[in-house]
Amino acid sequence: MRNECGFTFFELLLVIVLISILAALSSPFLSRFLTQNYLEDTTNKFVKTLRKAQNYALEGKEGSKWGVHYGNNQLILFKGNWYGEDHSFDEAFQIPTTISISGWSDVTFLKIRGKPSASLAITVSSSIESRTVTLNKEGIVDVQ
Repeated sequence: MRNECGFTFFELLLVIVLISILAALSSPFLSRFLTQNYLEDTTNKFVKTLRKAQNYALEGKEGSKWGVHYGNNQLILFKGNWYGEDHSFDEAFQIPTTISISGWSDVTFLKIRGKPSASLAITVSSSIESRTVTLNKEGIVDVQ
């Protein structure tokens, strides 16, 4: 009489099938989670970059205005009156292609006073939901 230890082929196949079914059922939840995470992360990048540009302008850093530019799926903090004037201090952040941005125009902040050149209502959208980032004429940034 032989005493064998281990799993049969059928038991192994059953475990693989069960794991595959669980993975297939959980993929929509993972996709939704990642999309919500990208939306939240992008919204936070816009808010933080606007506030950073404003703080640099208020401090008079480098004796210049500071601004924010968005284009080619990149959010760019820049020094100067407009994007492209001086690239020596640019900070770029990549925005996922699954996120869309609307209502954007470049904005600069006046040095020392920190007032923005324009009021903005930026819509950051994914396939699931959207957020609105507002910048008023006083320079207050808010998320709704």
